[in-house]
Amino acid sequence: MKPKNTASEHSIFGKLRWLDEPLNGRKTMALDRLSLSTVPITPFFNDLRLPEATGFVWKRRDRFYLITNWHVATATHIFTKQLLLKTGARPNRFRCSFVIRVGALEREIVDIPIRDDNDEPLWLVYAAQHIRAIDIVAIPLDADALKGKVTLLPVNELAPGRIAIMIGVDVFILGYPFGSGPPAFPVWKRGSIASEPDLVKAATGYYLVDTASRPGMSGSPVILRSWNSHIMESNAFAATTDGPIDRVIGVYSGRKDDVPGDAQIGMVWHVSYIDDIIDGDKRDI
Repeated sequence: MKPKNTASEHSIFGKLRWLDEPLNGRKTMALDRLSLSTVPITPFFNDLRLPEATGFVWKRRDRFYLITNWHVATATHIFTKQLLLKTGARPNRFRCSFVIRVGALEREIVDIPIRDDNDEPLWLVYAAQHIRAIDIVAIPLDADALKGKVTLLPVNELAPGRIAIMIGVDVFILGYPFGSGPPAFPVWKRGSIASEPDLVKAATGYYLVDTASRPGMSGSPVILRSWNSHIMESNAFAATTDGPIDRVIGVYSGRKDDVPGDAQIGMVWHVSYIDDIIDGDKRDI
């Protein structure tokens, strides 16, 4: 049987409803645009529910992708390659909830297969994954199948700002530490960049971030937000009163587990790997 090219065939749709009456008489709310781009993920192995995680939508050359961590898709440690679950189960589908329309509270539940009928992965990985393990996957989405059911809001189109990334600045990790239940909008967890940004690609591939995270936030987009006066990537200074400037800097993958003591240090994989993975078009094995 020919493997499927996208991970939205045979999707199951259903609605997540949590308010019987409109809030304060309104059917819509003013929500931060980046809160709408995150996707709570409940992995399943057949009917076995596995620990929850986070993903987000990305757009590249008119195609849409669901981005999350490799360890979320495989239930395997990115470095040691040990199974993360005692049962040995690994997911073959993600249950995701997408925004139906901007401003609405209701979400659409979509079951996305991440393995084909031959149990082969549908996700894309870094082309040199065997040399440098990158804890990011890109799952192609069938926008035509989702059209009219959900609104896909790519993080990279919502947070394209070129503000400077500097050690010590605050960032926000947008994830689901309390699970995917209603209202299914992310927690904005604050952290600060704890390693030199210019050394990331040359060294480990990930930033270190000082933050205390919880399970469920793996796969979260990490956003640098500047509110008023901005230092741009070119070291130019800009001031604006039109609202914040946002820049997505990477993908959160949880606490660094080889740090001694009680240090709360997390890993954020460099955002450039997302386009590298999509352009490489390499399926995992």
